[in-house]
Amino acid sequence: MSDPLKVFITYAHADAKKKGIIKKYLVVMEKREGVIKLWDDNEILPSKRWQDVIFSNLAESDILLYLVSANSLASESCNQELSEAIKNTEKDIAIIPIILEDCDWQEDQLGDIEALPDKGKPINEWRPQSKGWRNVVDGIRKVVEKIVESKEKINSDQKTKKERLVNLGRRFLCEGNFWMMLGQVEAAIENYSNAIVLQPNFFEAYNNRGLAYVNKGDIGRAIHDFTKVIELNSSYEKVYVSRGNAYGERGDLELAIEDYNKAIELNPNDEKVYVNRGIIYFQRGDYEQAIQYYDKAVELNPNDEKVYVNRGNAYSEIGDLELAIEDYNKAVELDLNNAFAYYNRGVVYFKRGDLGLAIQDYDKTIELDPDYVLAYCGRGNVYVKRGDLGLAIQDFDKAIEL
Repeated sequence: MSDPLKVFITYAHADAKKKGIIKKYLVVMEKREGVIKLWDDNEILPSKRWQDVIFSNLAESDILLYLVSANSLASESCNQELSEAIKNTEKDIAIIPIILEDCDWQEDQLGDIEALPDKGKPINEWRPQSKGWRNVVDGIRKVVEKIVESKEKINSDQKTKKERLVNLGRRFLCEGNFWMMLGQVEAAIENYSNAIVLQPNFFEAYNNRGLAYVNKGDIGRAIHDFTKVIELNSSYEKVYVSRGNAYGERGDLELAIEDYNKAIELNPNDEKVYVNRGIIYFQRGDYEQAIQYYDKAVELNPNDEKVYVNRGNAYSEIGDLELAIEDYNKAVELDLNNAFAYYNRGVVYFKRGDLGLAIQDYDKTIELDPDYVLAYCGRGNVYVKRGDLGLAIQDFDKAIEL
């Protein structure tokens, strides 16, 4: 059920008893049906500026019941309230004059407004008067029903329009995702932006546009979009990972760690967050801390070969070459085509002095990725160490060429 219509009663204080009568006749509509809510100046609390309160409530009202008598026509405050209601075209208050007695109301500003009871016959001329009041209530009910019907239609139209905008916004989101899959970043950004224009609170569109900006290398705009997502939906865990990655890309490592911490708080079982936080600590040179987070990532997903490579690199940095090789071995076991694992294991074999094993791993790296520049450099260094300067020069030449 929609909210009740607010009904403002304007009356002269000399007609207070008549106001009490109309309120009594409207009890069913107000208290039992709940379609209206009556207000008059008796609602004003002590210490309040009465005129400010009156006009504030009038501006919020849907219906003005004007109790018409010689007293109210002569009342400056009643006429001010009526004039204000007539001028308030934005709210379009329905004005219902209720003629209490025979008076010169048709020559007043009420003259063009249809009055109650029917044909403007004053209440005091009805026999019994209860029939007149009943006629008034029936008229008020018709006005209320008409306003409610109109509001429901407006709400229905607005809901339909909103649904159309939502559907169109989601269509733009899907098209943006499609263009991202094709690597058409600018087209994706355009579609995400269209979705946001249609739905300014569409946090998924901001998130995906942020990812597109990262892909484009526009980290500043990416962070701006990720921050907007958090404003709209602070419990969306993935965006903290995305913004943390963007901060890491920009070198704001402390901010990256804060975002990863928040992501872990929201989802303690997301292995990728621990990996990313480990990478940040690795970049800071805090290899022991990085290893702790890689350990947690392995615990959550023991089949992610990339984590073993990252942890192996951290072990290599602290000089624990055997544990590093164990991790690279595990990575190769999980993915025989992981060129990065072979390369890093080759680096550790070189550090350990196992030149033959180092060359084997560099050979395998180059077999898997012929454009892997660092593999040619690494193998060239091994050849230098072994005294094979001709082969070393060939590898360095290839690295320069690439």
